[in-house]
Amino acid sequence: MFLCIGLALLVRRGAALDTVAWSSAPNVRGTWDLIASCVLTLTICVWSALHLNVPTEKSTLTERNLRRTRWILLGVFAPELVVSSAFAQYLTARWLRRELLSDLNYSKAEGHHVQESAEVDRDTKLRGWTITQCYFAVMGGITVQAEPVFGSPERYSLTPDGVRLLSFLGHLPDIQETQVRDKSKADGLAKTLVCLQAGWMILQMIARLHQRLPVTLLEINTIGHVLCALVLYLLWWSKPLEVKDPVLLPYENWMDPYLSLMWMCSPISGSSEDEITEMRCMTYIPSERRSTLPSMDIPTIAIEHSTCDSPTDARPAAHETHFSVGSTAARNPRKFIGPLGDFRVGSGSRSPSPAPFDHHVSYMIAKTAMKPAPEHEVFFQLQEPHHGLQHSASYCRRGFDDCKDHSDLSPIAIRRWQHACTLIDTLWNECEKRPSYINNYFTISTLGTFVGEIGYIDTHAPNILGLSYLGGVNIHKDRMKSVLAFAGAAYGAIHIAAWNDFFPTQVERYLWITSSVAIGASGIFLWIFFLIKERVEKIDRAASRAGRTKVFSLIARFVIVPLFIIARVYLVVEAFVSLRRVPKEVYETPEWTRYLPHL
Repeated sequence: MFLCIGLALLVRRGAALDTVAWSSAPNVRGTWDLIASCVLTLTICVWSALHLNVPTEKSTLTERNLRRTRWILLGVFAPELVVSSAFAQYLTARWLRRELLSDLNYSKAEGHHVQESAEVDRDTKLRGWTITQCYFAVMGGITVQAEPVFGSPERYSLTPDGVRLLSFLGHLPDIQETQVRDKSKADGLAKTLVCLQAGWMILQMIARLHQRLPVTLLEINTIGHVLCALVLYLLWWSKPLEVKDPVLLPYENWMDPYLSLMWMCSPISGSSEDEITEMRCMTYIPSERRSTLPSMDIPTIAIEHSTCDSPTDARPAAHETHFSVGSTAARNPRKFIGPLGDFRVGSGSRSPSPAPFDHHVSYMIAKTAMKPAPEHEVFFQLQEPHHGLQHSASYCRRGFDDCKDHSDLSPIAIRRWQHACTLIDTLWNECEKRPSYINNYFTISTLGTFVGEIGYIDTHAPNILGLSYLGGVNIHKDRMKSVLAFAGAAYGAIHIAAWNDFFPTQVERYLWITSSVAIGASGIFLWIFFLIKERVEKIDRAASRAGRTKVFSLIARFVIVPLFIIARVYLVVEAFVSLRRVPKEVYETPEWTRYLPHL
């Protein structure tokens, strides 16, 4: 009886309650929701978008984590630096892919009647190289063992120019794309989810603006990084992710000449003080001209030039040089040639450079400086007419007063020179078959023909390739600077858009506007400047002379750069600090956003 009474009461009470079929969550968000959403989006965008290069062989887990942390901080406070670095790597990978296809087309055109297995194997390797494999080469994924020609079991990374040289000479490494993808930790699904989350943040911002809801400074700052992350994804989509172990090429006898030549040309063969490479003083003499050379009583020649101190010999002599496209000399001609008198970059008596910017240099050099260095006189006893690389008695870079390294040549250095002599003719002959590449690998000068100092090998692949030098990628030296300036202007413009937003105090508003305008305006000014400088030679020369002044360098280093850093840090810090007091409508959300899946 009591059970029946209880059930009756429950039924009666249930009949009196109001019921609904569906209940929506409150259309508001809390401060923690806002911070968590922005920080999470910012973190996953910066973290997942970073595709760092292969670390050094001896790097530890702690060092790798610290390196990634530094790049994350760089991505938070200066995302345009990361974007410009990614753009440089993208250009380099595309250039390498284009050059490999050029080798494939040349091989087909020249060897379509030849059925040799080596030619077929070369075509197979070339055809198999995709943009992913080219990125793998750019990020230092290919290493070589250098023990026989260096005397110690050192490993060196092949640069994109090094891979291109091997391909040009028919020895492209056999690196399969499946091998590269197996090393990569990239996940297409994870990238897609991050892009969806970034897209959600952008859509939410558009919806808030459409419904006239206020937007916080933190959201604006996050949007700036989201857009940078999307650009990074586009540039690095095909680049392998988190590769820790590079591919080690097995040592073969044919590698000795290649490693020797690449080492002698690369900047790492120079000392840390003057960076004068082993190839700097070597003149190349083609085989057809060696038979006409006189008998080499080289010690007598050395004495002649070492005693050039008469007034007649002291007069400066005019010279012209056409630097090779990939040579480091194109970055700093003065440092390459030595202390000079009159100096001019631009078209001279030679034909203009076919490159987007000129590699031709005219200069004056005193004959008293044109004498061999004491440590290089050993070549005059060793070199013979059949050697393609001859030490130049008329020009020795180590004979200049600014050279600080006068140590004796080691037997290993002599062995590298001997190995390189066996390969240099092959490189010259290939360039003669394809004349457009002569200026890529050789520096033509009135002093003689020199082998271009291109960075073929290095200890590791740096994540920032450079803002003015990309090796053989023949773009104007200011192109990367203009990209960096444009990215900085875009980043500043996004923050300028918040000038009329709510700020807790007027001081914070003025500081925000000042910092944003400083970043955006300086970016626009530099972007326009570098674009004009790229196309107007007179401005380029004037800027180069101004850039060498000590006052300008000191102002840039101790005034402009610190103020720029302070402005960047303030924008990030203020984005969080401003949340202490915001309009109430900030925590309202657009009506439709709750139906979209997001974090």
